[in-house]
Amino acid sequence: MSIRHSTYTMTGEGFFEPGVPIFVNRAFETFDLSEHSHEFVEITYVSEGSGVHYIGGEAVPVQHGTLFFIPVGRSHVFRPMTLKKDRPLIVYNCLFPVHFLADLKAGFPQFAEVYRIFEHEELSWFAVKDTTGEYHGMFREMYREFSAKPPGYLPVLASLVVRVLTGLYRHRMQPADTAADKPQWLTVDEAIAYIDGNYASVLRLGEFAAKANLSERQFSRLFRQQTGMSFIDYVQGSRMDAACRLLTASRLSVTEIADTVGYTDMKFFHQLFKKKIGTTPREYRNTLQAGPGGSRR
Repeated sequence: MSIRHSTYTMTGEGFFEPGVPIFVNRAFETFDLSEHSHEFVEITYVSEGSGVHYIGGEAVPVQHGTLFFIPVGRSHVFRPMTLKKDRPLIVYNCLFPVHFLADLKAGFPQFAEVYRIFEHEELSWFAVKDTTGEYHGMFREMYREFSAKPPGYLPVLASLVVRVLTGLYRHRMQPADTAADKPQWLTVDEAIAYIDGNYASVLRLGEFAAKANLSERQFSRLFRQQTGMSFIDYVQGSRMDAACRLLTASRLSVTEIADTVGYTDMKFFHQLFKKKIGTTPREYRNTLQAGPGGSRR
């Protein structure tokens, strides 16, 4: 695959509006753009498809979930695996000037620990694999906030950038990616992310403990320490949250919703919903449909 090399350097002009030090877009990668560098920091998330990222003299295969930190001056370009319209390479780009990092540190002193690894001029590009989908959710929210610009969108954008940078910092600081070497907090974080994304699946504490190379007792203790609840309480809570969302935003029947979130025993589902939420599923839906006043007209 041929790459058009260029000395072209992108500036912040055309990206950053006055008073808005962050730019976010969702781009379809093609073969039209030449290899380039830029005068700002770029964090890129591969949202859909697959292809190759040519960066720093390397050809790095990419697919959904690949996240890149690209510092100032690093020449790069993405290329899709194919030009077929049903298999696009789509990326989210978050751009900000270098001084924004210092501004974050100045306005948010707790960010200083994270800032240290990004302030060095010799920092090279690096990539992270989003195994849980957590980053994808953050980039989707970042894009919505930037595009819609609701009241207060700038602090939300800044907080999301801080979360992404903190995740990248943790990735840089953690040891080899093996169950035996992972920090214990990370094994629980990964379990939480998996539960939140797969709440309707059969979820067994023993399987999570084995993956973390811990006994069930050790894993249960760590899980409760980091969430304030037991493993089963967290799973049930995640399922009830999903049920509430479906009751609010869908026309599915209560039986269909119960099945969607992982319950076939309707008696148990009703009992659990009332215990966790305080009402029956039907009462919950009717209250929302009635509006703030609480009575239907």
